[in-house]
Amino acid sequence: MEYIVIAIILLAIFFIISSFARRKIYKEIDRLEEWKIDILNRPVTEEIAKVKGLKMQGQTEEKFEKWRAEWDEIVTVILPNLEEQLMDTEEAAEKYRFKKAKSYLDETENRLNAIEERIKQILSEINELVSSEEQNRKDIVEVSELYRETRQRMLSHNRSLGNALPKLETELNELKEKLQLYEQSTEEGNYIQAREVLVEVHDRLEKAKEKIQLIPDILMQLQNHLPSQIKELKDGSDVMRKDGYVLDHLMLNEQLEEMENQIKTWLARTEETDIDEIKEEVDRTFEKIDEVYDLLEKEVSSRQFVTEESEEMELRLVKTESDLNHLKEETNVVQLSYRIEQQELKTLQKLEKKFEDLTKRYEVVSDAIQGDQQAYTSLAETVSELKEALDKLQQESQDYKLKLQELRKDELNAIESIKDLKVKLFEAKRMIRLYNLPGIPEDQLEGFEHAEEKIIELSERLSDTPLDMSEINEVLSDALSTVTASYEKTKELVEQALLAERLIQYGNRYRSRYRTIDEMLRQAETLFRNYQYSEALELAGEAIEKVEPGALKEMEFKVEEVVNT
Repeated sequence: MEYIVIAIILLAIFFIISSFARRKIYKEIDRLEEWKIDILNRPVTEEIAKVKGLKMQGQTEEKFEKWRAEWDEIVTVILPNLEEQLMDTEEAAEKYRFKKAKSYLDETENRLNAIEERIKQILSEINELVSSEEQNRKDIVEVSELYRETRQRMLSHNRSLGNALPKLETELNELKEKLQLYEQSTEEGNYIQAREVLVEVHDRLEKAKEKIQLIPDILMQLQNHLPSQIKELKDGSDVMRKDGYVLDHLMLNEQLEEMENQIKTWLARTEETDIDEIKEEVDRTFEKIDEVYDLLEKEVSSRQFVTEESEEMELRLVKTESDLNHLKEETNVVQLSYRIEQQELKTLQKLEKKFEDLTKRYEVVSDAIQGDQQAYTSLAETVSELKEALDKLQQESQDYKLKLQELRKDELNAIESIKDLKVKLFEAKRMIRLYNLPGIPEDQLEGFEHAEEKIIELSERLSDTPLDMSEINEVLSDALSTVTASYEKTKELVEQALLAERLIQYGNRYRSRYRTIDEMLRQAETLFRNYQYSEALELAGEAIEKVEPGALKEMEFKVEEVVNT
């Protein structure tokens, strides 16, 4: 029983799948059938009939018969066979021979595609034939007029065409024969062949017309303009050589001779009417001539530059030599009083060596100018390099001179600084005397002594021979920091002493009322008399702040104003 159920289920599945497959095949059969009917209803016969309006002979008649036979075969043989094949496909599907049915469908579709391609080709060929005939009727008028104009232009310019005239006459005669061939092809119904002939004639006439327009101008350039410019270049370069210009590097004679040979070759080639290439080469030759003129003009401007700059350079070299001699003398003088670094002395030697090299190079340039031994463009480059090198040398000489002056400047600055330091130290001592301090603390006295020692040391260094400015500047820096520190400490000391004294005096009003305040102020007075101004200030300030907060800050401000005034 179980096997029967399974068999029934499998059978049901088979029929369901078969039903779907058959339905799919039927759908394809319907599609191909509709495609076949669509092809059958195409107006191909009407399109072929259009050719009947042309002359039915030659190519036209052959193609007409061929197209009609092919279409008849499609309609009467190929499409009916496809109908039978579709019926076979349907029968195979009904018998569940789906693989065979699929093979029939693929074959049918391939054959229909082949028919489509053939129909497309037939219609394209028909269109080509018909449009060729229509286009020929339009274009023959234009081509005939172009031929007439071209021949008329050739005859009217026959003298200016030179040796190219026979070739052009032959060309036009050939084109006249081509036009006769066109007429013959048209009469015979060979419209496509006629079209090819007409297009060829049109293109060749356009080229011939262009040549007839260009050749007189090309001949004028080859026979007159180019030879004239070449002669001008020859004459101009000869005059320049006589005037002292060296032009060998331009190879003018070789270039001009090559141009003259090219002119002969181009004149011979005009017989073959090879105008396009000749025109390009002639244009390039004119460009080359312009380049030569530019080079000659550059030689002239370079000569002017070299002449002017070499004269100026000679004067600058004389001045530079004088400046270097003064630098050397000044260095010797400075060495008596100053110690100059060995590196700086080597710098002067290098400057002298550079000047010597520059002088030798200038002499070579000067000899070349005097003896007309070198092209001025080349000399101009050398002169520019020399000018740049001389500028650099003069700048380096100026820098060296400034360094020598800087040594003396540092000495004067150090001497002036000694005066300023002495004044500042005197001001510090005067500040103490001005405010009648009971005495000076030991460390403050030591600070004064240390500052005076630094000033004395700086003075001694300035008396050395030769001066070592690097060491002097170092001592100067120490002296400045020492004196400044002593002055600031003195100012702070005076401010502390004045403030302590005023606080003690201010606190007298509270002594009778506050025993503690009286005791603290007595201690502050003792410290003050022993030159311990900082400690006295601290104790007196603490006492006053107990009875009158803020009084210390107000009194500090007043004391600073007094001291800084």
